Amino acid sequence: MNWSNFDEVIDFAIEREAGAIAFYEGASKVAKRSEAKAMFEELAAEERKHRKLLEGINKKAVSKYTIKNIPDLKISDYLVDMEFSPDMHYNEILILAMKREQKSIQLYKDLGKNDDPEAKKLFQTLAQEEAKHKLKLETEYDEYVLTQD
Repeated sequence: MNWSNFDEVIDFAIEREAGAIAFYEGASKVAKRSEAKAMFEELAAEERKHRKLLEGINKKAVSKYTIKNIPDLKISDYLVDMEFSPDMHYNEILILAMKREQKSIQLYKDLGKNDDPEAKKLFQTLAQEEAKHKLKLETEYDEYVLTQD
């Protein structure tokens, strides 16, 4: 993907966040289990925060961001992709969400191989934010699913 200016990069990122919001909001409305509804609503809220941040961002602000290394439990690396179903169990919701975040991380890392230093930093920051979500989901999966007898 090629952009002619920083605003186009921002517009792309906002569209991605809007797509994630729409997915999680839609999933929360049709999910039958209360745990699933709550998880989807929480994820939608996180994505709304990202969109709001992006809507008010400028090049100068991006240059000041600090990139941190977010731990990766790699749990989702060993799980099979899932399709959404309204009657999914909580563990399946976690898998679906982990896989979505994993794909977003990879997309933003790939897009971070950009010649524009601000665009590069923005995509690195977005990858970092998605990595935080993935870590949260993997930690929940580890505590909720992997420790169950």
